[in-house]
Amino acid sequence: MDKDDNASGGIVFSGIDPDALKSTIDSVSRDQETLQTRASYYKTELAYYGLGAEELQDILHVASWARDELPMLKRRYHLSMNMDNSPFPGFKGMVQINEARVTRAANAAAAKDAKRATNLAKKDPEDLTPEELDELTTLFALNHDQYPFAEKVVGALGAAKTLQLWYGISNLGSAPGYGRPSDFKSSDALDEVQRNLSLTVAAATNSDAPAMVRWKKDMVALGGNPIAEPGPPPYGSSGGPKGFLVMSNLMRFGDYDDKFLEDYGTALIKEDKQVLNGPGPAWGATGRLNHVGNDKGNDPLTGYMKALSNSPAAATVFFTAKHKNEAGKPESNFKYLFESREWPNDSKPGEESVTGRNSLGHALEAAMTGHRPGEQATTETAKHTKAQADLFRSLVTSVSKDQDLLRNHEYMSDSFANISADYMPDLHQALTDDKSNGHLLYPTANPKTAAGVQEHDAVRFLHALARNKEGYDTLNISQHAYAAALTERQVKHPGAFTYPPGSEDTVKMLAYDTGRFQGVIGRGRYFQANMDNTEVAARDNAWKEHASTWGGSIVGSATAIATAPFTGPGGIALGGLAGTAADEVFNGILDGFDNDQKEKEQVYQNVKGLSDIKSSSILTTQKSVISATGSKNYESLAGSEAGRGFQSANSMIQNTDAENSERANE
Repeated sequence: MDKDDNASGGIVFSGIDPDALKSTIDSVSRDQETLQTRASYYKTELAYYGLGAEELQDILHVASWARDELPMLKRRYHLSMNMDNSPFPGFKGMVQINEARVTRAANAAAAKDAKRATNLAKKDPEDLTPEELDELTTLFALNHDQYPFAEKVVGALGAAKTLQLWYGISNLGSAPGYGRPSDFKSSDALDEVQRNLSLTVAAATNSDAPAMVRWKKDMVALGGNPIAEPGPPPYGSSGGPKGFLVMSNLMRFGDYDDKFLEDYGTALIKEDKQVLNGPGPAWGATGRLNHVGNDKGNDPLTGYMKALSNSPAAATVFFTAKHKNEAGKPESNFKYLFESREWPNDSKPGEESVTGRNSLGHALEAAMTGHRPGEQATTETAKHTKAQADLFRSLVTSVSKDQDLLRNHEYMSDSFANISADYMPDLHQALTDDKSNGHLLYPTANPKTAAGVQEHDAVRFLHALARNKEGYDTLNISQHAYAAALTERQVKHPGAFTYPPGSEDTVKMLAYDTGRFQGVIGRGRYFQANMDNTEVAARDNAWKEHASTWGGSIVGSATAIATAPFTGPGGIALGGLAGTAADEVFNGILDGFDNDQKEKEQVYQNVKGLSDIKSSSILTTQKSVISATGSKNYESLAGSEAGRGFQSANSMIQNTDAENSERANE
């Protein structure tokens, strides 16, 4: 916390760790009630003797202060859960909030808005006027992160009414049947209604108010039941879609409570297996449930995957959880969803949708990396847990055994490449020839939880992944950046390392392994480009513009991962390990490397020529070593080692049948 500069000299929250604040709120809420009750009891009991009155009154004052302060703490917590918050510099998990919004007047206004929103939400959606629907949407949009708005509205609605509310609103633009036309004119705005209602419900699940505790329990229980109330005679009612189908479409936005997501996921998988394997029709609804993207919303796993991608801890728990498969044997949720499940075709008419499996890729990215997709890895998230590392090994093994799991759905390649970027040390340990000391040359942030990937599996996985353009680009940049950052640390700070050889041997091994890694992925990209018989320009201006939007995060992640094993508490680098080599290599890949001539040397311009890829790999490695060491002394050495490594990748690919098995399927 920092001192405020205003005259009051008060304290303002510069950064908040939502999880830590939640624990504080729970503790204060529990303890202040106990303190109030006990102090009042003993004050009454001891009053007869004239003992402790003043001291107990002081305790009661403290308890009253805690009770009065709780709403402000809860308001800060809800504000901190807003996914648009910027990170607090230097501290993992902390976010910045606008302290000006933490006032009792704002709390009172949110409570007033909650009352109005509840009254509107309890109406039958068909009875809402266009003005009332707009008002309700605005109230959700302005207040979803404002304590006590979300928990009051959603808690008052209850689980069943929440489902009926969205189902009713979502279908306002559809003809109600029985020959009656629809006069709803605002169907184009329903995407915003869905988003704002989703954010409100997500915020509410992070509350432990009694009404929300009941809501979460009821929502899980209602998942397998039709949500509609019986219709009027003589038509009755079809019962409507199941609760899971409706609720999952409200999970596409927001940060849901982890425990709720875990309980919901357990019940959802059980129901999903019954629905997809049963005699009746697959998931589906007669009405419309989704208004964002190009899927109809008829697969509840899609929205749930989107929720998991925003909650990495819950995603890890979910994918590692096991259930019994049809053979009665334990099967992880990862294996079921990635290998076994037949994902329904949920495309809108005339629009092909891959949203379901694509969302699976994003959720797996969160589960294995510990951070949301697109976010930069930190020295803390780089310290993978055993569960995360085991999941990554499962992914690599699955793709190695059956490359079609990825090749038939190659749009997942960007997510898998992002995951791989966070596991560069583990992949290099698998590929290096130094099996005894490779873990010292490529240390993981948590040595006890290295993924333990086998060389055979790593080669087949990387080759399959690199055949996709996005997959190759991410692997190419992240590996070069990681190698540059690691070389810089090895050479400039040898005291921080335990790898046996000296600086020259270290540079040789790093350059050789870089060439080998680049050879594996280069052969994969070259293989696919020639199979497709298309002209491929991997580094044109359009690519540079695209790469600049995500490349900085990849480079930052690579640097953090290379640094993480040598940091102390709080991610503070030991011995001044921060460097610039990774950034220089990234800029060189994008814009070309300086040389003795006026024109810069461009790399990776042509991936249809294997010799061109090899030359680019060698040159980039040489420039990387110069940037990392600050000297040209190792330039020629690094080039020859990178060339040898690149060439050795050919035998690795041949030995693993990474390409032969593919040709056999053609």
